[in-house]
Amino acid sequence: MTQVNIWSIIVAAVVAYVIGALWYSPVLFGKEWMRLKNMSDKDITDESKRGMWKLYLVQFVTTLVLFCVLGFIITATGSRTVEDGLFLAFLAWLGFSLMPAIGDILWNKTPFKLMLINEVCTLVCWIIGGAIIGAWK
Repeated sequence: MTQVNIWSIIVAAVVAYVIGALWYSPVLFGKEWMRLKNMSDKDITDESKRGMWKLYLVQFVTTLVLFCVLGFIITATGSRTVEDGLFLAFLAWLGFSLMPAIGDILWNKTPFKLMLINEVCTLVCWIIGGAIIGAWK
């Protein structure tokens, strides 16, 4: 059985979490994302802020699981380099994230720009995470 370095998973998840926080902040794409989701600052109430920590916790756990799976794929293929991790993360994103997102555009009428904001963030997080996991010996 192939063992994945747990520290690489934790570091990749934390880095992805920081990237996501910055990506969806007003500094980068947060305002446009909210506009495309038909949300405004008025939708963010004190009550919704109080329960937000639960959402952040669940999101972090899902990010850990994602990188555990990616780490297993990287390790199981015998990959041991940054380049291998990047490549396998790109392939995983292409097949398992981008393709369902295109389905969202087709069937749920998700705006292309919204899908683009979300998927480029996912791609950046996955390839950086893949590079971290691939490089960690």
